[in-house]
Amino acid sequence: MNMMKSYIRQLLLACLILTSLSASAQMHKDKRMSPKEFRAKTEAFIGEKAGFTTEEAQKFFPIYHEMKGKQWKLMMEKGKLKQQKPGFASTDKEYATIINKIKDLNVEIAQIEETYYKRMCKAVPAKKVFMAMQAEDDFHRQALSRFNHDRRRGK
Repeated sequence: MNMMKSYIRQLLLACLILTSLSASAQMHKDKRMSPKEFRAKTEAFIGEKAGFTTEEAQKFFPIYHEMKGKQWKLMMEKGKLKQQKPGFASTDKEYATIINKIKDLNVEIAQIEETYYKRMCKAVPAKKVFMAMQAEDDFHRQALSRFNHDRRRGK
């Protein structure tokens, strides 16, 4: 149950940050951060907050990015299913099938997380993995807060 709560929290934060970054990029093309820059800032923030040594960061981040990449693909697939307009399916049975596909994608995303967190805990101490999880949430919250602040100020 805790894993599912963690998954839902991370998924919501990821969706919020990605939405805010997309909107921010459209509003501020000159201030646009490349995916490479975003990744570097994310790594620096998480690495500092988790207290990773250079060696630990070199072990942790490849696993972390591999996990996020696999989850991202599934989240995109899920997003496409959810963005269908009402009426694209004609029967209740077809809608039930779509709901089951979405549920299955959620389960698959959670299974990926479980598998990769086990790998991360073998690569670095579990305490630091936990601190990295918290740091990731903090990073996304701060980025969303900055985006909302800039948006209110009209930047």
